[in-house]
Amino acid sequence: MPTKRKNTGATISPDSAGIKKKSKHDAAQRVTPIIPVDAAAASSAKSAYEQGNSLQSKQMFRALDVTGQGTVSSTFFISFLEQNGLFTDDPRLAGLFEYLDGKGIGHALTQREFDDAISSCRTLVYKCVTGKLKVPDFGQFSKIFAEVFAAVEPNEGGKNADYIPQLAKVNPDQFAISVTTVDGQHFSIGDSGEPFCIQSCCKPITYLIALKEFGEQYVHKHVGTEPSGRRFNEMTLKPSPTAECPGRQIPHNPLINSGAIMCCSMLQSEKKTREERLRFVMEIFKRLSGDPKKSAVGYDDETYQSEAKDANRNWCLGYMMKEKKAFPDCFESLNDVLQLYFQICSITSTAKAMSVMAATLANGGLNPLTGDNVFSADHIRNCLPLMMTCGMYDYSGQWAFDVGVPAKSGVGGCIISVIPNVCGISVWSPRLDTVGNSVRGVAVFKELIKRFSFHNFEVFGGLSRKKIDPTLPKNQAQYAALAATLFAASYGDVGALVSHFHAGINLYEGDYDSRTPLHLAAAGGHAEVLRFLIKHAPSVAALSPRDRWGGTPLHDARGNADCTKLLHDAGAVEGTFCVESAPTLTHDAFEDASADAPSILFPASEGDLNALIKLCASGKDLFAYDYDLRTAQHLAASEGHLPVLRYLHAQSKVKKQKKGAHAKHTDLLRATDRWGNTPLDDAKRENHVECVKFLKLHGY
Repeated sequence: MPTKRKNTGATISPDSAGIKKKSKHDAAQRVTPIIPVDAAAASSAKSAYEQGNSLQSKQMFRALDVTGQGTVSSTFFISFLEQNGLFTDDPRLAGLFEYLDGKGIGHALTQREFDDAISSCRTLVYKCVTGKLKVPDFGQFSKIFAEVFAAVEPNEGGKNADYIPQLAKVNPDQFAISVTTVDGQHFSIGDSGEPFCIQSCCKPITYLIALKEFGEQYVHKHVGTEPSGRRFNEMTLKPSPTAECPGRQIPHNPLINSGAIMCCSMLQSEKKTREERLRFVMEIFKRLSGDPKKSAVGYDDETYQSEAKDANRNWCLGYMMKEKKAFPDCFESLNDVLQLYFQICSITSTAKAMSVMAATLANGGLNPLTGDNVFSADHIRNCLPLMMTCGMYDYSGQWAFDVGVPAKSGVGGCIISVIPNVCGISVWSPRLDTVGNSVRGVAVFKELIKRFSFHNFEVFGGLSRKKIDPTLPKNQAQYAALAATLFAASYGDVGALVSHFHAGINLYEGDYDSRTPLHLAAAGGHAEVLRFLIKHAPSVAALSPRDRWGGTPLHDARGNADCTKLLHDAGAVEGTFCVESAPTLTHDAFEDASADAPSILFPASEGDLNALIKLCASGKDLFAYDYDLRTAQHLAASEGHLPVLRYLHAQSKVKKQKKGAHAKHTDLLRATDRWGNTPLDDAKRENHVECVKFLKLHGY
């Protein structure tokens, strides 16, 4: 049950408050206590802070009120959070979900109840509702991961590692992908809760613990920072001579066996027993992987015993390092170091927990779910280049070229990857290639890199982007490029179009109504723009694109002899325009066309209520109109998105209330476009019966 709000107000007598008692003669007078300057400033700052919180809360509440009834459905609110990657097991939202559970399923939250519900996580909820989380369109992000999972799952190439019996016994068909952002948004698909042995995926962490214990200078006296160009367990070291020992040699980097053994020699060397050291390391893994109280991190002693029995090569590496004076002063027993190394490789985890661990590294060592600062950002900075160049065994160079992200694989079938300041990704599938990397794991990242701009050396020319940047709102790059070309054409800005053309932007692409720069230039009578577009058109057919109504640029050019002749001479043809003649519009009618409008009209045309809520909460005007005077209502009606129409209707009422009863107010749902169409006209034309009923019901 929810805790009842306590009244913390105390009754203060005039004497105790230092206020002069009033006589009968001055009873009507207010006595104001003298407040010290510092106290007054603090009070003012607190008031400003509370006012800011209040405004934020009201803004969020209004945006989430999808019915216009002055309430927010708790069921809808939970669904909205989940669509954005925030779930009931998120420790930061424990207070929120406890409060909502106490209210019951489907409870209509008032403004006051909404404030109480989010009181323990206001900032996180605000970032979510306003689209300020690291991945604003988490729905699209998750969908792409699911598509990649489906594309890669049929791949049954490779086989389990068999030199360790426990790894050979693992079901080879198991497969999972998990991703966690630096804001704690999460998505998993497949066997993401199945524990597996992390094997060499532990190596970046043992390196980071060594850095934390002794610092960069000390650690790198004993292990290098460059790829070895050899097998991960090859009997080779790199020269590192000193005055006292000219023949001294050390491991090439911390992510091959010799380097990982070296790092293990520096782990909590003051601990008396190996068991204490192992518990310490496991506690670090738990802190990295989410809520330590509910940790998926475990330990498989059978795997450890198997590794310890078949470890001749690692013993040889250990003795080689002893011979070459590689170990640090804190080193004591080679047996203890090797046994600890085998034990750490036998730690178990899940794909979900490993993605949180990778996200903690992506977040500079700060766990996004718990706020626990496990490692310093400087040490993470040292680790990630090594993961990029040395983390994928003998495939590391090709990985850096093809995929271009820091990663580490293990023969247990896991690959973890860190996208700095964005997210951590974990893929698990036991079948390995000849190098020792998960076959499906490598395939997943190759597919992801085709779709997302994850590669560290991904570059773009101007507004031209061919891959998704997940940190931008849905299709923002595409919308921005298209809107820029369309507005440039509508204003007759040839220079801007030339720049966009050389940046590789498609100048013949259509918007949500299939309107192109050719349509807009013809409608505006911009002959110079038409000449440029005609000159660079990929074909004659490209000069006659048909918009939603069947109209071509030649139809838009009616009334302008120069534009009509240009298009005719170039081979353009007329379409079959299915709306009545456009009304006579003056230039003034288009003066307030908003450059923000396409970013609102696109989600409206796609029925993306989630995106519209975020735009509303961010203070965007949902009723802005574009270069054709089209609004979100027109697009929702044209495409038959009734939930979006309902939401826009609810928000129009809020907007009207905010303007005041006596303020001039244009009926937002009766807005007309360039051709005089209202949203009702659009719904009728496209035969969206339910939308027509709704609009008529509300007097439109």
